[in-house]
Amino acid sequence: MALLGLLTTSACRARNTSVGSFDEPSTVGRVVDASEITLQTVTTFGPVPVFSALTGYASDEASAASSSDVPLYAPYDSTDPAWWDNLVAEQSQARVGRVSFPTRGVNSLDSSDTTGPGDMNPRRLSAWLDALTRAGSTGLFEAGCFVDTPFLQQLSSSFHGNAPDTPLDVSLQSDWNDIFWLRAIKPWFDTIPSSYWWTLDDDTPGGRGSAVVQFGTLDNTLFKNQAGNASQLLTFIATQFQTAYGAAPVFVLDASWFSVDPSVMQLTTVVGNSPDFSAPSTPSAFTPFLDRSFGTAVPGFTDPSYDDSASANYHSASVVIPRKASAGGGLSGTTLERGLLDATDTTSITLLQSFTDYDDSSGLYRSTAWDFPSQYLNLIRRYSDLRTVTLRLEAEACDQYRDTTPGNSGAAFRRTGDLDVRALSSGSGWAVTDTAPGEWLEFEAVDFSAGNYEVIANYATTDGADAGAPVSKRMQVAIDGVSLLPAVVPGTANADTFSAVFLGQATIAQGPHTITLTFLDGQIDLDWLFLKKLDSLVSLQTSTGMFVTALRGGNGSLTGTVAKASIYENFSFDDLNGGSLTDGDTVNLQSYDGYYVTADPSSGMLSCTARSPGTDTSFTVRNLSSAGNVVQGQRIALLAADGAHYVTVGANQVIDVSGTSITAAQTFIVGLSPQ
Repeated sequence: MALLGLLTTSACRARNTSVGSFDEPSTVGRVVDASEITLQTVTTFGPVPVFSALTGYASDEASAASSSDVPLYAPYDSTDPAWWDNLVAEQSQARVGRVSFPTRGVNSLDSSDTTGPGDMNPRRLSAWLDALTRAGSTGLFEAGCFVDTPFLQQLSSSFHGNAPDTPLDVSLQSDWNDIFWLRAIKPWFDTIPSSYWWTLDDDTPGGRGSAVVQFGTLDNTLFKNQAGNASQLLTFIATQFQTAYGAAPVFVLDASWFSVDPSVMQLTTVVGNSPDFSAPSTPSAFTPFLDRSFGTAVPGFTDPSYDDSASANYHSASVVIPRKASAGGGLSGTTLERGLLDATDTTSITLLQSFTDYDDSSGLYRSTAWDFPSQYLNLIRRYSDLRTVTLRLEAEACDQYRDTTPGNSGAAFRRTGDLDVRALSSGSGWAVTDTAPGEWLEFEAVDFSAGNYEVIANYATTDGADAGAPVSKRMQVAIDGVSLLPAVVPGTANADTFSAVFLGQATIAQGPHTITLTFLDGQIDLDWLFLKKLDSLVSLQTSTGMFVTALRGGNGSLTGTVAKASIYENFSFDDLNGGSLTDGDTVNLQSYDGYYVTADPSSGMLSCTARSPGTDTSFTVRNLSSAGNVVQGQRIALLAADGAHYVTVGANQVIDVSGTSITAAQTFIVGLSPQ
């Protein structure tokens, strides 16, 4: 991918500063436009597994501070809008496409009342919507409704004036309306606009199917008379939903529903059977149902009874799922990675429990209790976002840093340590501040697919520079310790005027990498780093005028049967040589959802099923129109890694690697577009 016009040139001259003598680079950063710093959505369609982050919001600072897995961010209080800003930033970094929010019901039908059992009144979710708007992230997520049924038993007992431990009688039809519908489900869907609802997709990405409602347990500890009544309850809810919103919902049920009332199996609205994890040996579980498989995965778990000296479970390993475990296949890793690996093989939708749960040591937030603060966010992204086209890394949430002064001068965001962080004057987000020469920030184990990336910083200068005569400052990016040229960035009007500027470009190999940013001159406030893939999306038109397609993303074979190029016909050409796509370059081809095109010359088969690249996913570009850069409309051929076989349009327009010479069947016309 040519990098033309990204940099402006300046004279190269020697300069002495407090950090030593250097040759000023011949390039300076340029201000970028919004299209370069817009996070792309994660695909939730096709064979790639989809992860939905179950996210509680009954958080308070006192209990968070006393937990064994203390969050990095403070104050951890969900009544504060800033708590939601941090949540959106964390889930954006994890690149989850769906967020499931529990509803534990509301105490009253007054729409202004935000109280309820367990403090997860769904009306409080308006704070999440506000945070998405502040972050410019309104199109990133779908939201799922998770009915936390044990709390409905509490709500019913209170509503009827019964003893607190009175089981909820599922045969009581008035509770279908008063408890389940009016106080649990309807307030959730009244709060979250339909444009955010998690729906079962139609046959085309972006299509809108039925809204999904997921239910927790209906077992005999808290409920009674479920047999024959649970299915009627669901039918009632579906009717009420249709009346209220003009659409029919579908239901994903906890496994207990099928045990206590087998008749739910007969409902066409029931589309999923969701298992649960259990201590000590089942951190993840997966259950097939109809044409889908639903799963759950947890990074670790400690039942509260573990610390109760009066309990039989006191300090018993039987109620603990450790965070460290085999990652599967004999690999050493974390319990979560084991679950994520299993999910990629066995399930289409996996519920990650639970993003904010510090009480049960099952949280996925940033914490210094982990190997590094963003460990679990990065791990989720490794499995949820195979193409890795865009990523935003918040400066204040870096994993390591060097700060030359004691304490946090900005007194914001981080619970402990010397990194200086201040709240932004906009009222949304934070920035690293009071930077001095030689200080740096580091982000660990950040996964990328192979290719060329630009690095962008959102920054402000703090030395009172006049925007009409800006004073230059320098920042320098290093990837795995290999430094790019220092980037000279212009001064901004003041410390509250932030600008997004290009810092450099790097060719990055597939896998996790360490990203370091050094403030060579200091006097810069940093909001975030943004990385964007530059490699082109390429369509391949065959000699018959049809386009090569990986229908629904990576689904096995490829064909040349589509008359117009759209998302399934555009492949990311990850250029392993760097720079412009040119004759002789080695590339990987990634489909819409990130799966790699793979060649097996021994059988002649070409497939699109690999989650990570290898020698069999590498192809050499042969430019048949010129010996130079590949441009729009030129003809190319693709040579497999064995050096003998070419990508070929075979029988019935199936694409294979059977050809050993270049003819019309091995020739493709290139269409180029940005990621």
